[in-house]
This record gives sequence, C-alpha cells and structure tokens, in this order.
Amino acid sequence: MIEGEDFEELFTGMCRRADEILRSHAAAVYLTTYYRAGPPRIFVYEDHVRVLVKEGRVIYGFIPYDLEAAAYREAGKGRYWFAYEFLPGKSYQLELEGVLLEKEARGERLREELRALFSCLGVFDMVPLLGWKKVAGPRGDGVCLRLRRLAPDVELPSYAHEGDAGLDLRSAEDVVLKPGERALVGTGFSMALPEGYAAFVQPRSGLAAKHGISIVNTPGLIDCHYRGEVKVILVNLGEEAFRVRKGDRIAQMVVQRVETAEPVEVEELDETPRGEGGFGSTGV
Repeated sequence: MIEGEDFEELFTGMCRRADEILRSHAAAVYLTTYYRAGPPRIFVYEDHVRVLVKEGRVIYGFIPYDLEAAAYREAGKGRYWFAYEFLPGKSYQLELEGVLLEKEARGERLREELRALFSCLGVFDMVPLLGWKKVAGPRGDGVCLRLRRLAPDVELPSYAHEGDAGLDLRSAEDVVLKPGERALVGTGFSMALPEGYAAFVQPRSGLAAKHGISIVNTPGLIDCHYRGEVKVILVNLGEEAFRVRKGDRIAQMVVQRVETAEPVEVEELDETPRGEGGFGSTGV
C-alpha cells in the first residue's frame, strides 16, 4: 500500500494525466494496479465516473471498494463496447456485458472520488477512451460521439426529442441566401466518429417546406477520419431571400454504422427478373 509523500506524488500525477486526456477525449480509462486480472471497467468523465460490473458492487484492490456505499447508482444493463489506447498508436477494443454504475462528480468532488479509487485500488495508468456504445438503454443502441466546440456561443449538436434519429445542427455565422444562391455554412464544431460509423447531413423538413432551403449534396457524407469543422452547403430554392442567423438550426445529422465493401471483379453477374432495367423500367 502506497502512503505519505509517495501517494501524493502519484495521485497528483494521475490527476494531471486525467486532465490532459479530458481536454481531447470524452473520458479516460482508469487502469487499476491489478488491471491485468480483468479488462478495464472504470471510466472517468469531466462530470461523472462510470464503472461496469459483471456481478456484485465491490471492486477488489489494496482495499475492497464498495460502489453502493460510495453512492454509485445503476444506469442500465446490457452489452458495452469500448476502445482504449494502451500505447500511442496501439488501440484495443473490448465488448463486455454487465451493469453500468454511475456517480456524478465534478471539479473537487471528482478529485475526491479519484482519491478514493486510488486509495483502494491503486493505479497503473490513465489512458484515453476512444469509443463507447451502450446497447441497452432508453435510446437503444448508442455510440460515443466526441465533439470539439469551435464557436463558444453556439450550441453543440443535440436531439430535440427522445427517440429522434437526427441531431440538430446550428449555424455558427450570419448568412443571407438570395434565390438560387448557395453557401458553405459553418456549424461551430468538429467531431470524431468511431471506426465503422459515418454521419449523414440532411435538410430540415420545416425549412424546406416553408422557405425552400435545402442542401446541395444531400445527404452530405462525413467519414470517421474527418476532423475539420462540420459545414453545410445550404441552397435557397425558394423565391425570396432567406436570412440565416447565428444559432439557427439549419440541418440535421444522422450517425449510422456502415459496412466496408470489398470490390471483387467477376466475369458475369447473376440474373434477376429486373435485369438491366433502369430509370422508368417499372412504369410511372
């Protein structure tokens, strides 16, 4: 058991490492001293800590840590996927089943919770969480979407209602679109989609129906490796000029898992009833 000045030095270093990770990632993976005995299950966010347990509410280390006594609350059950970076450029992916426990903690309260974890479990390292998906929950499938705010006074993407498929995107600038004009409009954020996912930017039905405002390349495709500002190519198909104000909702973005195709050249394709029938082949 580490005590005294050695404890404080290691604890301070761990907190500094967590702060560095949280500047660029959604969460840090807390690797306990005995993490090799089981996969990482503790995740530190800016305002809460999550722990994935298979059974029971006690984590064993130097001293058993009773999560229930420490005021952790159950936040759902299911199968959880996450990826973490153990060494620079060396990422690992794990899928675990269990119960997710959560405790709200921000600022000094978060530091106190880290101190309690460190005192009982020790710490080997803190590494960045690269992705997270809770399969069971109020929204069903979910995926961790890391967002970087580029415009301090523009709201980040969000769902207007529970169960919505599209996240509302807002303009980060004032723009006037004359009839027939198009403009590339910034949204004030960049993002990191997990591997295997893509985002599709689509018009808002209300703007399209009332004002003829659409998107030139609908749906706009954003690949998982893109890290620049998300921008929308708006076009005015209406008969009057349309003013976009900073903060207005201008589009919606749907995040979806996508499959990677393996192109294979063949001499012949299998026959189907439709065959080579193309545009208009089934009538109007």
